Amino acid sequence: MKRFYLFWAALGFILACSALYLYSYIPSTYLIADQEIKKLFEIETPVEQVSQIIEVAKIDTIPTYVVPKDTAKMVYSDIPEPVLPDSSLNDSTRHRVILIGDSEAGGLKNVLNDYCQSNGHKLVATVEWASATTLNFAKSDTISKIIKRYRPTFVFVLFGLNEVLAKDYLTRKALAKSFHKRLNGLPYAWIGPTNWGYDYVVSDAFQAAADSAAFFSSKNLVLPKATDGRHPSLPGYRIWMGNVANWLQESSRWKMRMMPPGRFGYPKKYKAIVLNAADYRGY
Repeated sequence: MKRFYLFWAALGFILACSALYLYSYIPSTYLIADQEIKKLFEIETPVEQVSQIIEVAKIDTIPTYVVPKDTAKMVYSDIPEPVLPDSSLNDSTRHRVILIGDSEAGGLKNVLNDYCQSNGHKLVATVEWASATTLNFAKSDTISKIIKRYRPTFVFVLFGLNEVLAKDYLTRKALAKSFHKRLNGLPYAWIGPTNWGYDYVVSDAFQAAADSAAFFSSKNLVLPKATDGRHPSLPGYRIWMGNVANWLQESSRWKMRMMPPGRFGYPKKYKAIVLNAADYRGY
């Protein structure tokens, strides 16, 4: 008898669940004692709300880099004719140089090393902080520690490629000013990032934060690019450095002898510090 009741109880439970399951796929709504029977798989988010979420996602989407398809028709910048050093430059000046920046600094470091050694300077250390932005450089004390350790007499600064799509001018300017304090009064050359058609505010923000005539804007240079479509190729870095070198000898706030090297490929005696913002943000 006991098994008989258990059988009917189990059968009743299965039939009830089956009925609710089937009801969840029926468009009609039924009431029992003025109460709507809740569907098991009813979607609670209205269609209108889903549409709003999609529209917000579209607004927040950051545009990607657009690389020109026909690069053969692009007019690239050339290596400029070297200008003679300003008469105020002392040929006996021998600087201890460090380079601080993002992945573009990593591409420029060997070319800078050639220029330094050819002109009697010594590149002592480079910081290549991949994927880093002004936020990393401004808020991290890593830069201050590196400057203190390697005791440079001249600093090259090069970052901003990861921010050319940013449009928050005031925020970038404030962060750039915070980074500027980490240079601790040392002579420097602040080089703006290159780009492939985008540079909304970042170069302008950096220039506003730097000392007068201490910032070199690169946004109008069109350089041969590497296969990734974002960074310059080796010839591009050499063209870039040639333009920076002329500026350093002609109109920079802190002039520096930087004649073209007689050859490329000088020994790499500097300390290369490589970081990645994805693993180490610095603050």
